[in-house]
Amino acid sequence: MQNRIITIGREFGSGGREIGIKLAERLGVPFYDKELITLAAEAGGLDPKLIEKNEEGAHRVTDSGLGRMQFFSFSYTPVVSDAIYFQQCKILKDIALKGPCIIVGRCADYVLKDMNPVNVFIAASMPYKIERKRKLAPEKADYTDQQMEKFINGINKARSDYYRHYTGQKWGAGSTYHLCVHSDLVGIDGSVETIMAYLNNLKN
Repeated sequence: MQNRIITIGREFGSGGREIGIKLAERLGVPFYDKELITLAAEAGGLDPKLIEKNEEGAHRVTDSGLGRMQFFSFSYTPVVSDAIYFQQCKILKDIALKGPCIIVGRCADYVLKDMNPVNVFIAASMPYKIERKRKLAPEKADYTDQQMEKFINGINKARSDYYRHYTGQKWGAGSTYHLCVHSDLVGIDGSVETIMAYLNNLKN
């Protein structure tokens, strides 16, 4: 368990980031999520906002009718989206080579598949995700439940499309991960304990 790279895929609103942070604290290993955006921007000389926007679904733009991308205008082409993805792949591999860590998102389970990571996916019911986002996103406090659900589903659709586009696999499918946890059933701390129990019982 001490030498494990752990990747965490997560539904928006499920608490995956918080679970990853707490798990990293328990294991005493580095944690990477939005930090990867900064690293990729620095390494590639890109605007961090461009990279973040790309992760939200810029890759869905097709080639048809599009010219060269202007980096800071937020006009996208698949070529640029791919360049950002491959830049992040390089950073993910460099990080993983340094030792045990926890990485959230960025198709890390697929990118690092040859490094024997433990791949975890965090899911939750919609009511739980709505309640959680209301607490963490006060700027959307006036959203109705229907509006919040649409917002959450939109983010998850972008994550699913991004994952399928670059891995050819279905995002959130049980067969893709070693462990799937429903945070609404066991809570944030319970999710951490569940993952710890799994790690402690691994045979190799």
